[in-house]
Amino acid sequence: MATQASPKKCGNPICDKTPESTALKQCSRCKTTSYCSQECQALSWPTHKMFCRRQNYIIKFHLMPDKITNPPVFRTISCPANALFYHLHMALQVAFGWATTHSFDFAIANPDFKPPTNRMEYMMWNRPGAATDPSRQQEYFFRVTDPTKQTPYSGIDRVHEDLRRHPRCVERLADKYRLYQLFDNPKYQGQQMIYTYDFGDNWEHHATFLGRTPATSDFSCLDGSGHGVAEDVGSAQGWTSLKAAYRAARPSNEQSMRRTWFERLCANPDPLGLAGDRVLVWDRDAVNATLVFDTMFARFERMADEADARVKMYEEENRRR
Repeated sequence: MATQASPKKCGNPICDKTPESTALKQCSRCKTTSYCSQECQALSWPTHKMFCRRQNYIIKFHLMPDKITNPPVFRTISCPANALFYHLHMALQVAFGWATTHSFDFAIANPDFKPPTNRMEYMMWNRPGAATDPSRQQEYFFRVTDPTKQTPYSGIDRVHEDLRRHPRCVERLADKYRLYQLFDNPKYQGQQMIYTYDFGDNWEHHATFLGRTPATSDFSCLDGSGHGVAEDVGSAQGWTSLKAAYRAARPSNEQSMRRTWFERLCANPDPLGLAGDRVLVWDRDAVNATLVFDTMFARFERMADEADARVKMYEEENRRR
């Protein structure tokens, strides 16, 4: 990081004022250098701008905290403020071990939203044309959406996505919108943000902002807990059933099939399974090695090729039927 002015001295090197004679105010972008006046800040800017970078956000993403326990599954990520939301999506796919086969969004939740409690309420909430009805209960205030046109399961995801829309909900595309544009917006500070991946299984990652840290170019994983969850396992209930299959001393036929599926066939398999303490295993060093931007992009290109191959396979199977 660039040189940092002493908190006891104005960041303008030719200024001789002291905190005793005037109050110092931080640079609103980097928050590492302070100035006694706007005049001093303006005079220092030609030099300071070469080093002035917005600090990273430290954010804990907790996967379904009310439903996935023993162990909980979370990752704490240091996030470059200037990164696109699509980059954050990529980083979370790496950190949680997802396979990038589904759509996603980042959303600011409406704390007053009450989900339908019975079949009739759900049918009214999800009736044809409900997404364009301004009187319909609004679940989200703001959404950053997936710009990808097609994934192996995008058709299924798009069916569910209509429930997430609302005429009063502001939307931005993840490949056009940067983290600081949302996170530094006073309108949304202090409100719950949720990263949702796969609108069928509805994997909700609840975000908690823990602080700021010096700027970096890459994302990094600072902390975490729990083995990555199996893609398409059937939401939290399916993950619980899969863990139970590995705890069974004499697994049933169905449990044996679940284990085989997870070890060989699911989109993000683990050949070693979840027996014993394996449910606790995750590798922070491996995550951070992959979070280096060039490596992260290479991973996504490879997974995109694999996803395209799956789509072609599904299309060929459908033609044969």
